[in-house]
Amino acid sequence: MNLDVTSRPSDQLSLDENVTGWLTAFQDLLSAQDFAGLADLFVADSHWRDMGAFTWDLGNVSGIDTIEKLMKASVVDVQPTEFRLSPERSAPKRIVRSGREVVEAFISFRTKAGYGTGVVRLLETEDGLKAWMLLTRLEGIVGAEKRRPRGAGFDRSGDLSWHDVRKQRASYADRDPEVVVVGGGHHGLFSAVHLQSLGADVLVVDRFPRAGDNWRTRYASLALHNETDMVHFPGLPFPDTYPQYLPKDLLADWIELYVEAMQLNYWSATDFVSGEYHEASGKWQVVLRLADGTERTMHPRHVVMATGGVGGRPYRPEMPGLDSFAGNTLHTKEFSQGADHAGQRVLVVGVGTSGHDTARELHLNGAQVAMLQRSPVTVVDLETTKLCYPPAFFDGTPLAEADFMSMAGWAYPVLKSGLRQLGQMCIDQDEELLQSLEAAGLRIRRPENGFLWQVYETFAGYYFNVGASELIISGDIQVHQAEDVVSFVPEGLAMSGGQILPFDTVILATGYMNQRYETEALFGRDVADRVGDIGGFDEVGELRNTYKPTAQPGLWFTSSGFASGRHLAPSMAAMIKGQLDGHVTENRYGFIAQNGGTHD
Repeated sequence: MNLDVTSRPSDQLSLDENVTGWLTAFQDLLSAQDFAGLADLFVADSHWRDMGAFTWDLGNVSGIDTIEKLMKASVVDVQPTEFRLSPERSAPKRIVRSGREVVEAFISFRTKAGYGTGVVRLLETEDGLKAWMLLTRLEGIVGAEKRRPRGAGFDRSGDLSWHDVRKQRASYADRDPEVVVVGGGHHGLFSAVHLQSLGADVLVVDRFPRAGDNWRTRYASLALHNETDMVHFPGLPFPDTYPQYLPKDLLADWIELYVEAMQLNYWSATDFVSGEYHEASGKWQVVLRLADGTERTMHPRHVVMATGGVGGRPYRPEMPGLDSFAGNTLHTKEFSQGADHAGQRVLVVGVGTSGHDTARELHLNGAQVAMLQRSPVTVVDLETTKLCYPPAFFDGTPLAEADFMSMAGWAYPVLKSGLRQLGQMCIDQDEELLQSLEAAGLRIRRPENGFLWQVYETFAGYYFNVGASELIISGDIQVHQAEDVVSFVPEGLAMSGGQILPFDTVILATGYMNQRYETEALFGRDVADRVGDIGGFDEVGELRNTYKPTAQPGLWFTSSGFASGRHLAPSMAAMIKGQLDGHVTENRYGFIAQNGGTHD
């Protein structure tokens, strides 16, 4: 949306001018390196989230003193200029964010290496506008601006068709890629699309035979628990004809379509065997095993691991006597459809999302189902979850702007407080459901910081109710507690009261191991120890080692949901491209933590 000042009402013109005045003062301050003057432009309890633009890192800091310290450490090198209202976004407006009335404006700027966009939320004080929240995101690199490729996409003077050229380029017969993305799920595709749009030579490898199989091969009734309007793919939103919640097969087919539509270099049925980093060359030596069993060695500069979530390694806990069970035992990653177990007595171990979904699928297909609970679970009704999602995703706001609004609110202290309040609202709304579940024998967790905090922190131990709760309350799905179990026996479960509960099949809904363990298997223990865990909140209030530089140069990780991946992937891609083009020569891991303090 262009800012056409000729059609603005006078009050909007005044608002534009006031915000522009603040941006000009901010620019002058940075140019003069008058960092002490930040107190004239920011309130004391202000927050700044930088996504690669100033710091070549991802993090957020709070408090004017901390912001001043980080600005001082980064501005001289980055040289930010040309701050202005974004000509491509909506005009500034007054709105309430996180309980405070602010003037919210979309901004754009440039740096020595690239260009960025962001959001500023300003408070109207007696001394004029002052920033409460600032978001700055690196969008691209000088010389690698995103634009439509010129021409027809192939050399008209040659004998090769467009498809021939595409096949040849994707074969990598004459070169190695600059970036290898491991995992062809949504995070891998989002990363590859943004890297490719910046001119990086990127190859996606996935172990499944067909793009989308990471969803296609899962249990039949699986559907996303976020509405379709929240999970659009970059550059290719879902048609209006698609349902409110995407079934897994439709999502799988979309992934396959997306790979072709975005012209990604994508190798299916390809295993990433190992990777070894060579400091002298700044490159990886990676080994890929192809569908025919042959191996290919490549030397990319960067490796992006997009294998989290359902692509991770199943966690199979040690459980007394499980090896003695005479029936079939499998993990939910191997569970296909409830019809395979019709008429069976099935025990589902675990009561998180996979456990509930699996139990419901089994019941609907004629199995006798019980769940074994090992720890309390957070349950939120699907309709109740909508209380916690930004209205901008559903009220017609352009998707790019909705993403920025969500990103701008990621200020750790504000986020924590807001999620706690929203979490309590959800508990209050669902209290009748929760008490009914407790009466049916399910132990319920009411997390102090709210269910979304738990999602970000652990990605486990919760369930958005899409029908299994009612089956537990009615007794159609039984719940047993692990503390009442002595051990597994050949027939099933031996209970502490002496009873034997017979089962034909045990399905482990016990989640997945942290990506750290996969890192160790593929790159060795030294690299895994250097990087540490993936996910959960880190010392600067971001998701640990996710979409940001890690302690291992050239190694990146992705995780979290569709919306998060969609708005985190652009800055990661720009940071990688900045390194490829030589704009940042050092590993900036921990830059914000070192120069901007930490969060409690």
